[in-house]
Amino acid sequence: MRYFFLSYLLVIVFVISVFGFRGDKFKQTPIRVFPDMDDQDRINPQSANDFFRNDMGSQKPVDHTVPFGHTLSPDAKSELSGYGNKTTYLHTGLIDGVNYGTGFPEELELKNDLENQTAFLTRGKEVFGYKCAICHGESGDGKGIVSEYGFNTVASLTTSTLGEGNIYYVLNKGRGLMGQMGSDMTLYDRWATVAYVKALQEASKTEAAK
Repeated sequence: MRYFFLSYLLVIVFVISVFGFRGDKFKQTPIRVFPDMDDQDRINPQSANDFFRNDMGSQKPVDHTVPFGHTLSPDAKSELSGYGNKTTYLHTGLIDGVNYGTGFPEELELKNDLENQTAFLTRGKEVFGYKCAICHGESGDGKGIVSEYGFNTVASLTTSTLGEGNIYYVLNKGRGLMGQMGSDMTLYDRWATVAYVKALQEASKTEAAK
């Protein structure tokens, strides 16, 4: 038994002599069993490096990238193709950050432009088809494919009375069992989907009136 304790003591002494106590400082790079990306490969500025074809460690920025800490002044089109983080109606669906708005943002330029309206609604139908129809159904009645597997609490969009801003907000942030969609849908696609939902509602009213 004494040999066991002696061996155990020697192991402790060895570990402490190699790794030191917690908080000790060494000139050498510490041994990390699990580095967790604390230390990563780097290249000194203006130094040579054969990793690149031109053997230069300093490379020009990739085309169309924006340096960290800098922003571009986007035009309306590029803003709509982004994901947005402003507090305007276009970005949130809210008026003054409190109340849900109605109608579509002016930035979409839908007024008196039939070609743009058609393309907008066509895109909304496309996005609705692969993002929403699986739960809400192709007609928006809440009877999508998931209803065949016991999910019978999906809301019917055709009977909803929510305004455009409210629909956008729910799409963007989620509600109940529905997760948020804003992280992978551009501003344009979100509003286009809202437009298609409103079109489904109008189609449902027309069908019911027959």
